[in-house]
Amino acid sequence: MIDSETQLISVTIEGQMIGLPITAVRDVFAITRMTPVPRGGRAVAGLVNLRGHIVTILDLGALLGSRTGDRQAKGGDTMAVGVEWNGEVFGLVVDEIGDVLSLTSDSSEPMPANMGHTWARYTRRVHKLERDLLIEVDLQTLLDSMTLQAA
Repeated sequence: MIDSETQLISVTIEGQMIGLPITAVRDVFAITRMTPVPRGGRAVAGLVNLRGHIVTILDLGALLGSRTGDRQAKGGDTMAVGVEWNGEVFGLVVDEIGDVLSLTSDSSEPMPANMGHTWARYTRRVHKLERDLLIEVDLQTLLDSMTLQAA
């Protein structure tokens, strides 16, 4: 029996490795200039002009409830992962961008039952890597919740 393989792009938020499904990722880009959105909510980092298109930038750490304060830039440009959802492009701000990983089901386990509500709702499973753990995010459910919050 062949294990199903999952490809994830690894990102880091507040020291935690997060995996996003590569099928949802359009690109990775640096943000050099961002326009704030008044009353945009804690998760809305701002707007950018990305190759002639206005893109809403969301703070993935704030969406997951893992960023307790404002995001602090660690020097250099802010990094984002571009994702397409319901025909619209969003940028997800992350602290660091890692590699594309090909993982099989034998490297993963379901999320522990004692996870916080937000993590339990928006994550799929945890993958055991050589030196770390990577939490796989259910990006569809996470972005769907943004629509419900806005409605």
